[in-house]
Amino acid sequence: MKWLESSGTIELIRSDSQYSASFSIIKSPLPGLTAYLPFLHEVERNYYDTLKADMRRSSYLLGRLAAKTALSVMTGSDVTQMASFYIDFGVFQFPVVKSFPHQNSQVSISHCQHIGIALAFPEEHPLGIDIEKIAPDKAAALESFSTPKDKEQFAGIGLNTLVGYTLMWTVKESLSKIIRTGLTMDPGILEVKSFERLGDCYISTFTHWPQYKSISFQCGEYICSVTLARKTTPGLDRFVQLCLDICEEH
Repeated sequence: MKWLESSGTIELIRSDSQYSASFSIIKSPLPGLTAYLPFLHEVERNYYDTLKADMRRSSYLLGRLAAKTALSVMTGSDVTQMASFYIDFGVFQFPVVKSFPHQNSQVSISHCQHIGIALAFPEEHPLGIDIEKIAPDKAAALESFSTPKDKEQFAGIGLNTLVGYTLMWTVKESLSKIIRTGLTMDPGILEVKSFERLGDCYISTFTHWPQYKSISFQCGEYICSVTLARKTTPGLDRFVQLCLDICEEH
C-alpha cells in the first residue's frame, strides 16, 4: 500500500454567516508514515515514543498528520512548519490545538486501520467526524450503542443490520466529539430522532441534541459521519468524493 493523501476546504453556509473549514484524509501503513516523524512537535514525538504497539503508533501518526495538514490548508500555513505546533489531549482525550499562530482553530480526528481523517474548523463553528470499517467481528460492540429506536430507523430505509450498526456508531461518535465527551455516556442520550436517505448520504437528527445533525456516507468498506450545526449547509461534495477515492484505493 502506498502513501495517499487528499485535502481541501469545506464551506459552511448559514442564513446569516459563512465559515470555512478544511479536511485531510491520509491512507498509509506505518512504514510509510515514519518518514513524516519530523512533522511532529517535541511534545507529540515524546508521546509517540512511549507507544509500544505498531497499531497505536500508526493511529497516532495518521491522526496527527491528518489534523496538521487540515489546519495548514484552512489557514494557508506552510506545511513545513508543522513541527512548530502540536495537538494535545483534553481531559476526555479530545484534541486541543496548541502553539498554533492562528488562534481559535480546532480539529476533530478519526482513524481506522490505515486511514486517518481530520477536520479543521474555526472554534465558532465546531465539527465532529468519525470513520469506521464495516466489519462482522465488531457487530456486537457496535450493536451495544444502538437503541431500539435507532434500529427501527435504519431498518426502515432498508439498511442491513451490520451497515446500520456501523453507521449509527459513527453518527454517535462524531456527535460525542462535538460535545467533547467521547462515548462516556448512556447511548440513549445520543439517540437518533430522525433518519433519512438523501442521494448517497444519510441524514440523522438527535432526540436530545436538536441543534445538531449528522451526514453519513459509505466509502468502500467504511462508513464516515460528519456532525455539525443543524441549520448549516456544508459543501461536502469534494470531501465525499475524495474519501471514496482513497478508501477504495488498494
